[in-house]
Amino acid sequence: MAPPPHQRALLLFPLVFLLLAPPRADAWGKEGHIMVCKIAEKYLSEKAAAAVQALLPESAGGELSTVCPWADQVRWHYHWSSPLHYANTPQVCNFKSSRMSPLFG
Repeated sequence: MAPPPHQRALLLFPLVFLLLAPPRADAWGKEGHIMVCKIAEKYLSEKAAAAVQALLPESAGGELSTVCPWADQVRWHYHWSSPLHYANTPQVCNFKSSRMSPLFG
């Protein structure tokens, strides 16, 4: 015997909720970091781009994007660095980067 309609609705509600809930974007992954790096690199001033180039290791081949996933790769080894890897923003997503560096102030 099938359950009454109101019981079926109660059983389906969690499934429908999970299907309609927006996906979380907790992690970008390697590709996401590389894409954001490539975009950010285009917005650097000449002076900032030169400073970044001077800091890059030879293994980067002059490409900032090759080192962008590094923080993800080492935060499991250097547990103390994990909170430095992200910024929790409020729902309105206002983020003042000046707290991170006077270069952005």
